[in-house]
Amino acid sequence: MSTYKVIEVAPDGTLRPSVRELVEPAPGQVRIRVEACGICHTDTFSVQPHQAGAGDRVPGHEVVGVINAAGAGVAGWPAGRARSRAPRRADWQRPGSRKP
Repeated sequence: MSTYKVIEVAPDGTLRPSVRELVEPAPGQVRIRVEACGICHTDTFSVQPHQAGAGDRVPGHEVVGVINAAGAGVAGWPAGRARSRAPRRADWQRPGSRKP
């Protein structure tokens, strides 16, 4: 099993390191190996106490990295291509859910 490291928001609102399982991207999606991640004011809204199991909370939604896997049906986004991403929603942070 391959893994990756994140800094996540714990239920008490503090930040803590975590290790997660790396999954393959779904059809039409790419996975990006993040090399740099910006933290901005928007991220402060996710760094709050919450119920355990209430969903992933990983601050940082402006990334620069390299595509390292592509799901079925992805054309023109080869592995090894540099990519930046600044989405409108943070749900892309789960591995395999990033779209070009």
